[in-house]
Amino acid sequence: MSWRRNGSSFDLGRAAVLPLVLLVAVATARAAEPAAAAPKSGTQAKPPATGAQAKPPAATKPSAAAESKPDAAVAKVNGMPLTRRDYDLTVQVLFRKRGPGQRSHADLESVRQAALDLLIDNELIYQKAKEAGIAVTDAEAKDEAARLKKALGSPDDVATFLKDIGATEADLIAQVRRTLSVSRFVDQKVAPGLAVDDAQARAWYDSHPDAMKRPEAAHIRQIVVAVAPDAPASTRAAARQKIEEVMKALRGGEDFATLAKRHSDGPEAQRGGDSGYVTPGGGALPPIERAAMSLKPGQTSDILETRRGFHILQVIDRRPGGTVPFEEAKPRIVDRLKDEQRQAKVRDYVTTLRSGARIEKLA
Repeated sequence: MSWRRNGSSFDLGRAAVLPLVLLVAVATARAAEPAAAAPKSGTQAKPPATGAQAKPPAATKPSAAAESKPDAAVAKVNGMPLTRRDYDLTVQVLFRKRGPGQRSHADLESVRQAALDLLIDNELIYQKAKEAGIAVTDAEAKDEAARLKKALGSPDDVATFLKDIGATEADLIAQVRRTLSVSRFVDQKVAPGLAVDDAQARAWYDSHPDAMKRPEAAHIRQIVVAVAPDAPASTRAAARQKIEEVMKALRGGEDFATLAKRHSDGPEAQRGGDSGYVTPGGGALPPIERAAMSLKPGQTSDILETRRGFHILQVIDRRPGGTVPFEEAKPRIVDRLKDEQRQAKVRDYVTTLRSGARIEKLA
């Protein structure tokens, strides 16, 4: 659970990389999205077409026959099939990555087109990663799959999602393993040794003053007792009683972070309830935003009720609005510029692979 409805401002770190699992390396080359508060530092052109195979299809939705079969091929790359299951998984992750204002039917069609090209590019690099003997352990694949499942929602949400696309958890872990292999191959063989010096970072900082502005913010912790909006009255009453008991413990002098780890239902529990910064209009649920922006450091809110359940907030500190100092922004700028270097190398590499590959789009 999160107090956010969508992303926060001033986020330059790994600006173009999908934050979960699928296509970690190649997503930066074909479906890169700039950070919300950071304009692009240059045009992110797609790889030049290398014949008919490199052009995006007019539509990538499979035929009715293929649509009902998770193992049906939507494309083949050097004879290797890309399945409807993996295609659907990619479409869903890319689509969910978009903000609420970018989820129309037209947006979904553009995501479908991007998803098929992403799978093709991923397969091309994966084949090279296999040739290079890039290894991913079972533990690493399972850990990354757990991150993806957490981002997709509750266990029920994950189960429904996998059922809808005809996939199992084993399928998910297999896709994760492929993605990690691709990412490592890119880091080791395609784009090793990326470097950004202080002068480059400073030049980006000076040329993007609007991206370096941030609003006033409150750094919060929270304890959340989750309740579904359609939960029965008895469930809501039990949740209310639980949050009241937590409040009683707080007023009795118990540590907020300790209670959050023990009682909070959200992922922030592992961090002692630390939920980062809340800004005016930055995507927090309205009751959370109002409380966060009204409290002083060290103060704790009353019990708050939202559509996600019951919350108690504590403000850790407050940060004034204004321009982000260069030294504070520098690590994120460096990450962004390295990502751009990586994207360029991957684009060039994929273009080369496509020129010599057999690619059949069957969708």
